[in-house]
Amino acid sequence: MLAFKKNIYQPDEAANGPRLAPYPFILHALSADRNILPGLLRSLTEEDLRRYQVLFPHASRFATLPLLNALSRRLLEALVRPDIWYAMNAYHLCYLYDSLLGLVEDYSYESREDRLKMIPELNGEAVPFEDFLENYFHNTAFLIAPERLNAMSAEEKARAGFTDPCLFGVVNKFIPSEEEMALRILPGNPYRPST
Repeated sequence: MLAFKKNIYQPDEAANGPRLAPYPFILHALSADRNILPGLLRSLTEEDLRRYQVLFPHASRFATLPLLNALSRRLLEALVRPDIWYAMNAYHLCYLYDSLLGLVEDYSYESREDRLKMIPELNGEAVPFEDFLENYFHNTAFLIAPERLNAMSAEEKARAGFTDPCLFGVVNKFIPSEEEMALRILPGNPYRPST
């Protein structure tokens, strides 16, 4: 199970009216990627390389197509695994952001009928993506310009909540190491109050 700012596996009790269900939303996006990425990897034409950069505009800056495929697979496997909680770093969140944004864009171009099939709980209304990010992502610091991040002092980064050690690599387009690609296993349920 993937750990976010709020638990995506529990219904939002404060919801009034149509509300985006986070788990199905993420599952839909990652499942769609699992249908796209292996096909792109098989052909690897010039057009496929351009297409992957369009589909993953932020993550493609630091990762090759095989690395994005591996990130996608790891995230989907962790999402549906019911017995272990995983923490994500900036590499995972940047990939996930692109994946979700792609689903939002696809949804926005569909007819109302197709929108109802894709994300039925929204009743065809627009995806509240900014609200989703605010509620479930700790931050979107991976979107910051390299010049801005690199000019910040350690204290400024800490005040802004930019404490992920992988953030520098994502923003500065460094290929992640195997250790950075791995999801970190959490010792228990991150949403259960400690006693």
